[in-house]
Amino acid sequence: MKDLEKEVRKILRKKMWLVLSTVDDQNQTHGSVVVYQSDGNVLYVSTGKNTLKVNNIKRNNKVSIVIPFRKNFFHKLIPAPPAELHFIGKAELVPRDDEYARKIFAKFLKYDQEADLSEESIWIKITPSNIISTYGVGVSLFTMRKPEKARNLVHLSLK
Repeated sequence: MKDLEKEVRKILRKKMWLVLSTVDDQNQTHGSVVVYQSDGNVLYVSTGKNTLKVNNIKRNNKVSIVIPFRKNFFHKLIPAPPAELHFIGKAELVPRDDEYARKIFAKFLKYDQEADLSEESIWIKITPSNIISTYGVGVSLFTMRKPEKARNLVHLSLK
């Protein structure tokens, strides 16, 4: 299982799109596709201060995350659902000048630490729960056609 945990952390660091789901004050869910970056432990999303997701997080910091992805070039050719990680997490709103968030996101944006973000920007820091559900991670593309064999739970060790 340690190998699967390593693979999950690698996917968290390597991918850049996720679906962030929040809940509003009427208990209605809201999903957004966003760009993220991660150090393998926490994820950072840059967004506007007045977005629906930010307002929802102010009221309820519990979020749900789905990171779908293709495993390789052949995944486009072989009929199989996307591989994915999905988990719940805790969201925290972090000021736009947060040094660690800027450092993590810099590898994606390719800007230096002095680059300016909009005055209306804020970071969402997402800390995953210690259990991540996977689909298609650590199995072949053909095995992914059998959902009962393609699913797994990964327990993340504390870092």
